[in-house]
Amino acid sequence: MLDNWILKIGYPVVTVKESRDGITVRQDRFLSDGKPKDDENETIWQIPLNVKTADASGKVSIDRSVVLSEREQTIQLDTSKPFKLNAQTTGVYRVAYTPERLKKIGEEAAKENSVFSLEDRMGLVADATVLAKAGISETSAALDLIKSLKGEKEYLVWSAIDNQLGKLSKILWEQPEEVRENFNAFRRSLMKPLVDKLGYEYSDSDSADTIQLRTLAIAAAAGAKDPDVIAELTSRFKHFQETGDDSKIPADLVRTTYVNAVRNGGRAEWETVKKVYKKAPTPSAKISAMLAMTASKDKEIIEETLKFVLTDVQIQDTMYFFSGAAANRESRRRIGEFFKENYETITKMFEGNFSLSYLVKFSFQELTTEKDADAVKAWFEGKDTSKFNLALAQSLDTIRANAKWLERCKTDVAEWLKHAKQ
Repeated sequence: MLDNWILKIGYPVVTVKESRDGITVRQDRFLSDGKPKDDENETIWQIPLNVKTADASGKVSIDRSVVLSEREQTIQLDTSKPFKLNAQTTGVYRVAYTPERLKKIGEEAAKENSVFSLEDRMGLVADATVLAKAGISETSAALDLIKSLKGEKEYLVWSAIDNQLGKLSKILWEQPEEVRENFNAFRRSLMKPLVDKLGYEYSDSDSADTIQLRTLAIAAAAGAKDPDVIAELTSRFKHFQETGDDSKIPADLVRTTYVNAVRNGGRAEWETVKKVYKKAPTPSAKISAMLAMTASKDKEIIEETLKFVLTDVQIQDTMYFFSGAAANRESRRRIGEFFKENYETITKMFEGNFSLSYLVKFSFQELTTEKDADAVKAWFEGKDTSKFNLALAQSLDTIRANAKWLERCKTDVAEWLKHAKQ
């Protein structure tokens, strides 16, 4: 039973189709960038399906006896009642439901005393988006699931939601402004109620989950341009800027506050975090300042920051500046050009340093078109890439996978977001 799990590359995706008498499940090898070819899909795994069901009274049971040991198999099941495969998300496989079933599962998962556990809900969110990226399901179905969970209380589920929405945000970055604004509006609709509920103040009596959820919600709402959250963070930073007193900025919000200040401010805010970088009170504050310095929308400040990287930044800090520049929509393309313009200098600076691979990834992997992938590949041809060939190959794979995802989902997502706003 274990041989194919141990000796074969990859893992399966189980597709679920419903009929009058139950469900038909089919296994195929999962590939993150699309459906496998026949010669890539020869492995048959022994998959414990762990079918979770609930009866009319809400009593939950898990059937651990059902094992999918062939390509397809039919299972008798009352589909009028809630059900889910891979109960507790303990199996190493993805599960693809129809959009209609996923919506029903989401509605059940959103209930106060849902039959689906914390682990179930985390797995559902991850599967839905990963399968959409692979072209196995629709991205709009994943968004439907996430929308149904807006009343979720657990940090770990929200962390999964934020992570998956972050991935989608990265491929939408060059889509029309209306699409990007509608996407931010959707994110605000999820995150702002959490901010309103949890507030900005931290207490010694807060649980670890509460602290993490508050931090995540504020950061996500600010990233989605919520005006109230931006105003609150700006006020706290301004007090620090004018007095040097940082007591109004909780430790867990330093990074978000700094980044927000520079992103929505000007040179004065940039100069303030630059001073923090040069004389940081803690390593965490230094990292926050580096990421904030790269958050500006101002082209002149972006160029000044990149120049600063080559003249005033310690070598071990460089990757944080590259990471921040790649995360900034206004400098995402510029960081790749900067790398190419200073290729000889950078490769010499980082000769024998493992960080060079990170710089390659940060410079290029956030691009999202086949044209970008072809251009990056062509630029490196003839150059000695032996010290970062894996990072380069992974970056090209990421660009192409995201380009395919974007091409498949851009119309679907744009329509879904337009309707969600109404």
